[in-house]
This record gives sequence, structure tokens and C-alpha cells, in this order.
Amino acid sequence: MLSSLLCPTRVLSFEDLSPADFAQAAAYLGRGPAKVAVLVDGRPFPERERLVAGLRRAYETVLLDRVSPDPLASDIDAMLGSGALAGAELLVGIGGGSVLDSAKALAALAPAPGARLADCLGPAPSRRLEAKGLPLLLVPTTAGTGAEVTKVGVYRDGTGRKHTLGSPFLQADAALLVGALAAAMPPELAASTGFDALDHALESLWNRNAAPATIEAATEAAVAVLGRLPRSYEAARALAAGGRPDPAAALAMLEASAMAGFAFGITGTAMGHALSFVLTEEWRVPHGAACAFSIEDCLRWARRDPAIEARLGRVGAAALGVPPGRGAEALLGRILELKAAMGLPSSFRELGVELGPGELRRRFARAFEDPKMANTRPAAEPEAVYAFLEAKA
Repeated sequence: MLSSLLCPTRVLSFEDLSPADFAQAAAYLGRGPAKVAVLVDGRPFPERERLVAGLRRAYETVLLDRVSPDPLASDIDAMLGSGALAGAELLVGIGGGSVLDSAKALAALAPAPGARLADCLGPAPSRRLEAKGLPLLLVPTTAGTGAEVTKVGVYRDGTGRKHTLGSPFLQADAALLVGALAAAMPPELAASTGFDALDHALESLWNRNAAPATIEAATEAAVAVLGRLPRSYEAARALAAGGRPDPAAALAMLEASAMAGFAFGITGTAMGHALSFVLTEEWRVPHGAACAFSIEDCLRWARRDPAIEARLGRVGAAALGVPPGRGAEALLGRILELKAAMGLPSSFRELGVELGPGELRRRFARAFEDPKMANTRPAAEPEAVYAFLEAKA
């Protein structure tokens, strides 16, 4: 992954990782820490517990697990105020995107007495992240968010509104990609997180912040996701049917997701993510499925720009073996094919959502106040966006 040169986080890949090697990684990163804090979610997960046991044997270890999907600022503030992080010299986050984003905020704010994440959110925050916090090691267990390599986190305030917080002080020091962990994903999670990764890559291509290096990284990432997601999904289906896990397939998707993270960690995301936030806030649609919901519509919009059409043509040509002039159309067809095969939503009916007269425009109006929407190229036109959303109703 040469594109890792775009990212200050050190990234290492393993099909499997022993507890002893995991503890050694913590020793290097924490400079021989006496106390390690570990953040997880509350679900049972034997592969994760095996690694945590290696830390427990080597260090004083405190475990925190107050994590909800699309993490709540109040949960992070409660963990900060609990005293559990006192004396910790390293923070380790092991989990999906919500765990990793929570770990970023905890590490950044832990050294600041009385700090609250809630004060850092929104368009006019009363507090800004101003210094490096605890050393941070992130270990993703899903292959799609890319949170382990970016300097952003997404958090919900007390009203349920999602906010993106970006700061170099949220960047992890190191990330370990471990195929054996991600191989435990159920098929629906493999599909939705895989489409999150694809959306990250594509939104970096139709982004006002795109530059030659990010375009190259995003192209590589999109091609990798398109090539690797089907195997990852089928491996997850086989596992759910009683088969054996496939760590190699999972690791390949973890690496593709990280590639996308290297790109969108610089450019930011765009229209699809702005719309996805509304779907999650209003109807609790899981993030990856919310991103998949409108990905084809955002792609059709982006193709209006000839330069972006050419970028998408390169992706289609490399991933699908068609001439570049037909690549963008082939890419669109492949996305629709994969969504159908993986049961990802394309209509409000498939989400179980019924919309009354005028409700769609009222609910989605705030998406146009989201800075992510402003990253879209060509510039998003509200009437055009409402039209393709209304076609999904």
C-alpha cells in the first residue's frame, strides 16, 4: 500500500496476530507502558478477547466499553469523567468505526482535566483540540470505515444530531489490520462496511479537494474494493452458514478500506455522506447502508463533470476490464449489481420508511448546510438532489 505514505499513521497488516505480538506492539507504541486503557464495545468477541488477554498479562489494563453505534458525546464524556484513564500511558481501540472514533476522542481529551467532547462539537464549538493526547493504537474489526487511518471522528450530540470533528490530534499513532478479527463480520456488515469504503473512495474522486495524489489513492482504493468486496461478502456468508473464516479475504478488504481512508482523510467526504447523516439521524439507518442508499445517484450527478467522468472511467476500466470511455457506465452497472446481490437499500420502501407530503424536503434540507455537501463536484443543486431522492420514495 504505497498510498500509506499519504498518512502519518503507521499501518501494519497481519492475517492473524498472536496475543504476545499484540502486547509487544503496545510496548513499542507506549514506550513500555505500565498501564494500558482498552476501548471495546460490549458484545462478546472471542478473537478480540484473545488479544486483550495478551495485554492483561503484560500490563495493568483497564477496559472501557461504553460505546453505542454512531457514538454519543455523552458516553465519551462519562468515560473521561470516570477516572478510569488516570495513569494510562496508551489507549487501544479494538472494534468497528464507532469504537475507533470513540477511542480517538478519548485519547485526545484524556490529558485535559474537565474536558468534554460535547464542547468540541457543532459549527461554533466552545473548545478546540489543541494538543496531542495519549498514544493511540487502533485495531479495526470491520472492513470499511477507514477510521483507523483518518483524523476525523463522527459523534452524536444530546439531540441525536451527528457531527464530524476533524483534527490532527485525532490521528492514531498506529493501526493494526488483522484479518482474523474482520473475518468474523456477518454478511450484512461485510456488505454495508464494504460500500462505506467504496463511497469513501468515490467521494474522494468527485471532491473539490481532490489533488493528483488523492486521485491516485482513491482510484487504487476503488478498484481494490470492487475486486475484493465480493470475496469478503461470500466468505462472510459461508461463515454464517457454518463454514470456516477467511482471514485472507478479510485482510484484503481491510487494506482496501485503509486505502480509501488515506484518500478521504485528506479530501473529506461529499454528497453521499451528507445525505447518509440524515438517514441515520432520522431513521437510524446503519451508516454503511445509508452511504450505499444514494451512491448510484451521486455517481450519476458527478459524471456531469467531464474530468470526473474520466476519473470514474479509469476506475471502471481497471476494475472491470472495459475501455476507459465505457468505464464510468460499467462502474455504475457494477455498483447496482453488487447492491442488489448484497441486499443493500436503494429506496425508502426498502428502508421501511414512509414519507408524507413535503416531508422529504423538510427532513433533508439540513444536508445542504453540511460542509460535506459543499465538497461535491459538480456543485450539488438542491432541486436535482431532491428529485433523485423523491424518485426513491
